[in-house]
Amino acid sequence: MKKSLPDFLIVGAAKCGTTSLGDYLNEHKDMFICNPKEPKYLTYSFLKDAYKGEGDDFTKKKAIKTLDGYKDLFKKAKSHQLKGESSVDLLYYYEKTIPIIKETLGDPKIIIMLRNPIKRAFSAYSHLVRDGRESLSFIEGLKQEEERLKLDYEFIWAYKKASFYADATKAFQDNFTNVKVIIFEDFVKHQEEKTKDVIKFLGIENEPNSFNEVHRNISGKPKSQLLNTILLKDSFVKTMFKKLFPSSFRARIKYVIQKNNLNPIVMNESEANYLKGVFDEDIDKLQDLLDTNLSIWKK
Repeated sequence: MKKSLPDFLIVGAAKCGTTSLGDYLNEHKDMFICNPKEPKYLTYSFLKDAYKGEGDDFTKKKAIKTLDGYKDLFKKAKSHQLKGESSVDLLYYYEKTIPIIKETLGDPKIIIMLRNPIKRAFSAYSHLVRDGRESLSFIEGLKQEEERLKLDYEFIWAYKKASFYADATKAFQDNFTNVKVIIFEDFVKHQEEKTKDVIKFLGIENEPNSFNEVHRNISGKPKSQLLNTILLKDSFVKTMFKKLFPSSFRARIKYVIQKNNLNPIVMNESEANYLKGVFDEDIDKLQDLLDTNLSIWKK
């Protein structure tokens, strides 16, 4: 059964470059990333009654509900290709997802991407503003976080809580043989190099024939919410576009349109100071765990 399922997982964290990495890997002839890239099957069993926040119903609708449906996502993979997916809620719900992953997939290779926790939190907030789902200020959204999570909002609303990484990262390292952690700030500076490192980690010797660096999944406040909705929601036109053009070309077109339609949202000093020091202890734990200097995250 496991031959028809993923060989590796990009488990998170959200807003840490997972979309870009997944797209880069998918351009390699020996790789296959499923569509949708975030099937969320491995969390659906315990989240099927959740997704109660603004716009969460769209996420729930796209989630894969059955094992057969999950296996179908990988049917088009060629026999020599490594199969992967990128459901970034797997890291956040690690206590529940790790046993499910082991039972369903065995011991897949795991990729974790992590980012300055304050900037990750603000990026998640900006993502929801872009999609017309968040109407509060960043600080007010943080103040409402616990209440929203109690009401079973999707995990993307966990601006602060999803920015604690140490315990989840250690749990994956303790439970799986091959775990690779990528720091977002390093990835952004050296995208081609870091992507090649992942390809080697996955056991593929052939490097990609070319590397087209593209910004993916940008956020901001839309000038036209209608245009933004057209870009983000599924449609017949988008389905045909996906069939006709490679992901790198589609990403460039989407980026150009979004760049012209989105006004960037910049975190101000009071917003940054609101979370200053909150993650310091977790950062220290993560530094020890990874034997990596993350002092830049405290500035």
